[in-house]
Amino acid sequence: MSVLTITTAEHTVPVLLSGPGDVEPVGPGGRWTLKFQDEFHGSAVDGAKWQHRSTAESDWSDNPYGTGNPDSKQMEFDQPGNCSVAGGALTITARPDDIRSESGHHYGWSSCLITSTGHQGYTFRYGYIEIRATLPSSRGFWPSFWTWHAAGHRQRAETDVFEYFSDNHQRLYLSSHWGNYQGCIHTPRFDPSAGMHVYGADIHESGTDFYIDGAQVCHAEGRPPSPVNLVVSNFVYNGVPPAPRSVGNLVVDYVRAWQR
Repeated sequence: MSVLTITTAEHTVPVLLSGPGDVEPVGPGGRWTLKFQDEFHGSAVDGAKWQHRSTAESDWSDNPYGTGNPDSKQMEFDQPGNCSVAGGALTITARPDDIRSESGHHYGWSSCLITSTGHQGYTFRYGYIEIRATLPSSRGFWPSFWTWHAAGHRQRAETDVFEYFSDNHQRLYLSSHWGNYQGCIHTPRFDPSAGMHVYGADIHESGTDFYIDGAQVCHAEGRPPSPVNLVVSNFVYNGVPPAPRSVGNLVVDYVRAWQR
């Protein structure tokens, strides 16, 4: 077994490598089995793992293809073309646009969303999920790594590994949404837009533990009522809108998931 070290603005984190292509979580200890990963080494989003429309979005459209959710403080239409893969990273770009969905709703911004509902994707109830990413810098953008209840389940089962509103670089929102809202507002000792950091959540029967760069920073009680899928998104926030012609990039190094 070899050890790779990741140095972050929080501290130095050891990552145990059990074999070729096999990695341990940056965070919780114990024995884990890697169940899902995307290192984004290709030239496009892997359609076998990810799809671009989530049932969390209300405005589905086939022409143009994508989704929007204007009743949830979102200003953007999420479409595949705003996701790109190059150099071992996924970039989700939110930018000004001019789109009218099939419902007739006009969107002045576009972005992209991916959810692990491809036929080789990932559905789970308990486990540890992790992303390594750089978040947008200019105001008005709302990137998140989260879960949403899987197809066939109606009761909301959402965990926000992080939500970030880019007008304030000193707050990360870590939360569970089932029953009573549980979570924390975390103040990191780094600027999330200035470089890559690791965000994770260990979802288990007695609650959810949230990790940043390998350190546990929050615990929420409760457990999800049903299986969920992963979602990565970069919304445009109508509460503090971007300046005209602004562009916000969420850059993702990897997404991984384990089971105990």
